[in-house]
Amino acid sequence: MTKHQEIINEDICLIVKSLGNLVDKFSGKTILITGPNGLLASYLVDTVAYLNDNKMLKRKCKIIGLQRSKITRKDRLGHLLKRNDIKIIQHDVTKPYTPKQKVHYIVHSAGRSAPAVFQSDPLGTVDVNVKGIRWILEYARKSKPISILYMSSGEIYGNPTSENIPTPETYKGNVSTLAPRACYTESKRLAETLCSIYFTKFNVPIKIARPFIVYGPGLPIEDRRVIADFMRSGIEGKPIEMLNEGLDTRSYCYIADATTLFWKMLFSDKNCEPYNVASDLEEISIKKLAETVHEICQIKKPVGIKITKDIKFVKDAPTKVAPDISKAKKDFKYKPRVLMKEGLKRTIEWNKARLGTT
Repeated sequence: MTKHQEIINEDICLIVKSLGNLVDKFSGKTILITGPNGLLASYLVDTVAYLNDNKMLKRKCKIIGLQRSKITRKDRLGHLLKRNDIKIIQHDVTKPYTPKQKVHYIVHSAGRSAPAVFQSDPLGTVDVNVKGIRWILEYARKSKPISILYMSSGEIYGNPTSENIPTPETYKGNVSTLAPRACYTESKRLAETLCSIYFTKFNVPIKIARPFIVYGPGLPIEDRRVIADFMRSGIEGKPIEMLNEGLDTRSYCYIADATTLFWKMLFSDKNCEPYNVASDLEEISIKKLAETVHEICQIKKPVGIKITKDIKFVKDAPTKVAPDISKAKKDFKYKPRVLMKEGLKRTIEWNKARLGTT
């Protein structure tokens, strides 16, 4: 096993331990996952591989993964190729797909979550968010799986007003339909509406997760999100240059904490219930995030500011991201455990091992 996969396996071991008796629900089941090679879904796939490899189930669990691009040995799930229990199929999720076998659970995770990426192809972003969930809901209406988990986004709240921070699931949002980010936020909101319609009209057992800035091993430095750009500079030994003073604050959630909640939601009966998937352990500024990367990567020079006119993708971004996770704590006994510095260190170590720079 490679060093970078060892880092992930340490997380998977803790996830499985946190699930307790819920692991029995995997036995003999088939799970359809879209976007399996992405950060969120890849940990779900690795959970199943871990359970099967360690003979923790009476019968193996199987994964059908739908990925737009072909996965190679160098990709996130490259270590799981040529297995009988995990099949990754090249398929564009804007188009319907009909599995040949019975599917018991579905996780719809495919999408474009990096602002620089989703704004470069706004129509494609809308298509993957709306067309993707539509055919999945229609397939579920006919095939009647046990449960479906839809990966929505904390972005659906837009830029919350001060009285709605921390932001609860009941907040209706402060979103501009004409802003550069609207292709993502509005299509995610419409996708949630489709989930509600199919639950109300056809009793489709859909759960809605709203992840907030999830990070961790599996997030490559090529991702183009802020945290990935900062790590890239750190690993290359270059001082970070922010696009502004970095005063906006964020609550970051480590992938292992988020994954535990994803599984608990999928196996629950909380149909059409939205849940914030986040951490309330810390709230740090963008500048503090940069400084923490400097500390981990031992960069002595101070964090700087880069003057540029190309900041379209940060326009209309929320100034403060602080979700309320009391609902998840109450219903699922959810308890984030990983602090930012520890999670960043593990993510940087994973990227170094993957790139062979350790």
